Amino acid sequence: MQIEENRTQQTYDLTGCGNGYLEINGERIQEPVFLTGSVLETLDGLTPQDLTAEVFLNAIAAQNERPEVILVGTGERQQFLHPRIAARLANDGIGLESMNTAAACRTRMVLESEGRRVWAWLWP
Repeated sequence: MQIEENRTQQTYDLTGCGNGYLEINGERIQEPVFLTGSVLETLDGLTPQDLTAEVFLNAIAAQNERPEVILVGTGERQQFLHPRIAARLANDGIGLESMNTAAACRTRMVLESEGRRVWAWLWP
């Protein structure tokens, strides 16, 4: 039996994370980012508490693509987003989860390995 690796078409791979940094495609980044498979943007001055349903919906409109799941990595400690944000996105069939960044990084890797469309807002 021949076994071969199936690589996704992703251009931005999360290759690691640690205390105060993310590693994307082998490069250390120390600022918060918005990350999809094909988009990497820094979140200048934005905190997890600044996130609203409109922030996510505007990103969806700008990318002309819909994620299945949005993960929010809130740093070393988990911070909960307002339940109205998750409810609004659920109306559009999009899941929203907030967790600490290490858990968000692991979850993103698992979901992407399943071929899911996952977006992440990550604070190192």
